[in-house]
Amino acid sequence: MASRYRKIDPRIWTDEKFRRLTADEQRIALYILTAQSNRIGLFSFSPGKASEDLGTLPQTFQKGFLKVCKTLAWEWDHDARVLYLPTWWKYNQPENANNVIGNLKDLDDLPETPLLKRFSNNTAYLSEGLSETFTQALAKRSPQRSPKRSPSQEQEQEQEQEQEKIAGPTSSSPANDSSVKRNGQLSDEEFLAALRKNHAYSHLAFDRELGKMDAWLLTPKGRRRTKTRKFIVSWLNKAADEQRPMATGPAPSSTGHCQDRQSNGRHSKPCPNPCVVGEAYCSVHLPVRQRIAAHIANGNAA
Repeated sequence: MASRYRKIDPRIWTDEKFRRLTADEQRIALYILTAQSNRIGLFSFSPGKASEDLGTLPQTFQKGFLKVCKTLAWEWDHDARVLYLPTWWKYNQPENANNVIGNLKDLDDLPETPLLKRFSNNTAYLSEGLSETFTQALAKRSPQRSPKRSPSQEQEQEQEQEQEKIAGPTSSSPANDSSVKRNGQLSDEEFLAALRKNHAYSHLAFDRELGKMDAWLLTPKGRRRTKTRKFIVSWLNKAADEQRPMATGPAPSSTGHCQDRQSNGRHSKPCPNPCVVGEAYCSVHLPVRQRIAAHIANGNAA
């Protein structure tokens, strides 16, 4: 298992690019340098885990993450979920040739990504002796690398693609847009538009339900949840069932008796009154049922 010890140069706090970041963005940068990184500066990175570790919403983290990568010239392969820090060797120089060979074992944990070529050609911060070892070790290890991604990485990407940027439009990258088009997925706007047109939700105040979701996610109980597409559909299904318009009653009774029931606190029995013609309730219970149905249809049900 790779050592979790990482080096951070104290001069980072006076670095011009780093100082241009906000406090939250600087926190994201420090997290990237220390939390999920490996020994070579080219590593699998999970934005979902990062947002959980930092206690931020996925869309908030995504916006800050893209700003950090752009400002510090870090390279992000969205499809492979791999992050590359080109200046890694400058601050984490291997001590000797054996360290170089050992550190390169971290390549075995990576999926196939175009960033591998950028990593292999970048020896700017390695000394001459270590650079030669680096090149030779890569030449030996390249045939051993598998071009297939691990099942866990594929599952993680599927989960995070479902969770990302659901609450509304946020900063995006060309990689994100091309991924959506290539996989035939709906954008967030298209997804919400499709739900609005769905007849199952035609009786709901759609925007008000989205507002209820946002409010609930701010509560202690909802703070651990994420506004994913699955969450939105589940919420709307529950609301649709609770607010489904009621008919004035069941089909008219063949017996002619009211279909409502009367209770004495312990038992209930059918109302003995005759039905209004063409209805299933008597003249006493029919107005009550109609008011309930109208109340729910207007979206005022509790």
